[in-house]
Amino acid sequence: MRIFLKSFFLLKGLNMAHDEAVGGYGPHMKTVALSILVMGISLAVVIILWAWFGWIGPKFSDEVLRNQQEDLREQYGLKPLPRISEQEAEIPPSLRD
Repeated sequence: MRIFLKSFFLLKGLNMAHDEAVGGYGPHMKTVALSILVMGISLAVVIILWAWFGWIGPKFSDEVLRNQQEDLREQYGLKPLPRISEQEAEIPPSLRD
């Protein structure tokens, strides 16, 4: 066991001397590594949130817009507009006529 410990510390000392001779990693490289790690974690969080909530899509937005318009027309005393189909809803209002 003593021989193993002696050789371990001897190799450790040689390795440290080699790192010092080569230059090792400076504090700037540690900052770069930390920045890359933070970016990777952020990307993973975004992907997980997207998978959790899912893709909402245009149907949800169209439904919200229709409900808002109905509520506002009722609030301001305007007559309701006729309901348009989903195919018509995909066409911009300026191109429908």
